[in-house]
Amino acid sequence: MLIDESDYYCIHVRKTTEETTLNNLSQNQNQGVPIKFELYSSTDNAWTMAEDDNFEHPVRIIQEPLDLITETTIRVPCASSAELLSNTSRHTVVPMVTEVLNTLNIPEHEHQSVVDKLFSAFVESQDLTIEPDNVFVVGIEHVIFRMHFVDDYQMVYGLGFPFVPATASSIEGLEEVSVDGLDGTCVICMENFGEDDFGGHARRLPCSHLYHEDCIVEWLETSHLCPVCRYPMPHNNAD
Repeated sequence: MLIDESDYYCIHVRKTTEETTLNNLSQNQNQGVPIKFELYSSTDNAWTMAEDDNFEHPVRIIQEPLDLITETTIRVPCASSAELLSNTSRHTVVPMVTEVLNTLNIPEHEHQSVVDKLFSAFVESQDLTIEPDNVFVVGIEHVIFRMHFVDDYQMVYGLGFPFVPATASSIEGLEEVSVDGLDGTCVICMENFGEDDFGGHARRLPCSHLYHEDCIVEWLETSHLCPVCRYPMPHNNAD
């Protein structure tokens, strides 16, 4: 039974090299730095066995693959990295970015986050050489989150035994990953990596799925299954 539905956006900006990105630009757009916008869509389905737990402890979450909905490229007119970071450039860039975001139907409250992350990428690329194939890519993920209520764990997992925690040694042995510069979202707490107070560390399961350290440790102390793909961690199930 569906008990809640909401949506959220994840914004990621990176600098890359994509010569083919510029093929569709007109001749009068051939000066400056290209910014490519990519809009993705996905759906997260989560299940809980308690209707009144405020959705804080879902039994299982399944993330659908991201689908690329559309992409578009603009150029910021500038001749150097110093000019790109100038106040004059910001006054030029912000209206251009806003126009694209409006075209993509991105909510206005998300616009400032896009602008801030874009200019942070500019700052990190101060040694940028203005070349036709240097591209700033703005990835925008629109995710629909649906919470379902079930009263039978077998409906969620299709397994014949109740929740069994992972062994302490397997939890302690998980690969530790720094969240600095890490894109993506922890599907347990639904917070972006690196934008919270989770201690700056994530843990990677053998199936390659990443979670905040505190989130996945607490999860595995209840269930030995990966929240996304059901990968079974070592456990002591006597049955």
